Amino acid sequence: MSKINLNDVTFHYEPTLPPVIEHQNLAFDGGTFNLLTGPSGTGKSTLLKLIAGLYPAFMGEATGTITVNDQPVVDLPASKRAQLVAMMFQNPSQQFAMETPRNELIFTLENLQVPADKMDAQVNDALDFAGVTDFADRKFTSLSGGEQQKVSLAVIVALNAEVILLDEPFANIDPDARLFLLTQLTTLVKKYHKTIIVADHDLSDYEPLIDQLYIFDGERHQVHQADSGEAQTRFAAFEQRQHQPAPIALPAAELSPEFTLDGFTVGHQAPLINDASLNIPQGKFVVLTGANGTGKSTLFDALVKLQTYTGSLQWQGQEISKLRARKYAQYVALVFQQAASQFLTITVAEEIALSLKYQQTTAWTQSRIDATLASLDLAGRDDQVVYSLSEGQKKKLQVLLMLIMDVPTLLLDEPLTGLDLVSAHTVLKLLRHAVLEEHHTVLMITHQLTDVSQYADYHLHLSHHQLSYEASL
Repeated sequence: MSKINLNDVTFHYEPTLPPVIEHQNLAFDGGTFNLLTGPSGTGKSTLLKLIAGLYPAFMGEATGTITVNDQPVVDLPASKRAQLVAMMFQNPSQQFAMETPRNELIFTLENLQVPADKMDAQVNDALDFAGVTDFADRKFTSLSGGEQQKVSLAVIVALNAEVILLDEPFANIDPDARLFLLTQLTTLVKKYHKTIIVADHDLSDYEPLIDQLYIFDGERHQVHQADSGEAQTRFAAFEQRQHQPAPIALPAAELSPEFTLDGFTVGHQAPLINDASLNIPQGKFVVLTGANGTGKSTLFDALVKLQTYTGSLQWQGQEISKLRARKYAQYVALVFQQAASQFLTITVAEEIALSLKYQQTTAWTQSRIDATLASLDLAGRDDQVVYSLSEGQKKKLQVLLMLIMDVPTLLLDEPLTGLDLVSAHTVLKLLRHAVLEEHHTVLMITHQLTDVSQYADYHLHLSHHQLSYEASL
């Protein structure tokens, strides 16, 4: 059973920036299930990447030592380190090298030199463990973010490393799948004596399963182990804040439609949405929910001409398949599920300058941008490389950039992923302001529903291949 030790560890992304971690001393016992929490951008992902040996090898500067089983991680050859410590990134698509989940697992096991006669059984076991057998042979490009996270977990299991590091592994996963996977992780600890560290903002379901809770204090740049009293207080406070469905209005028939679906069918190998007919109203904030893989992102792709469909799909009375893409993009924009896919330059300041260059109005002045950056806790990061931001910081910047461009209709795919509750409220307030004050239309996919009903106008749910408006959220 692996024991992890951090001895006087300090880490900077750049010498001119404050340390992310400073004089950290910490130990994780072998064969335990550990939860790491703290606000967005404090350094949880950075800590996991240090333990995995990815930092400072690929970014930043570090002092002090990190050992696993008394072996300094930085001194281990990459092949040996991978067998000892495996990490699942917050953005799972960054880890895939092949086209399908099955081929990804075969590729992983080939690199581990697993004998051919044992490979099929190990692949099937990993697929079954993560609940991804049903889409093992679909291309990754057709999988939802939640499905990709499940596949990433299957790959981690196949690696059979002693230490498993998971960065927001359930951010895009529906509640039922989340509980199933948490139970599976518990089995890895209890039956196979793995050491697991999970970084997560969402504390639901963890309390009876974990051995220790660790809290990242961004002001002190340090992590501490919570005692039993502090842990109970944290879990109790989270339970009080957990989502409770609240009533929400149903759209009136006389509202002007932004989008009109009539006999609309879309899917990949089989229909995901079948023969749907309804309107999505203009100038409103609509939340779209549904289990992983039901077709929410596929619907968004169809709405922005990235996915073919049958039946009719209209934008303001015009068939979307017949619209010119360049002109249509001035009115309807997709905010990608993976924030980094939206960035085109290097630094925060360069990204903001590019959005200002293409803004369609002058609503976003420099003073408004500066105030919004401060509210998003992104002030003072003008010269920071966007790819060195935490996933939560990337999400906040991504939303701001798209708002600055002032496209009238925004389709946001999981914009709350990786955000703590305070950051999520800030983003939701920005989106609500865009609807109320600037008369934009916002359609947002999310699995994270806590307090969302305070900001949304309507709730559109996708289940059993059908879209319907719900009277609660």
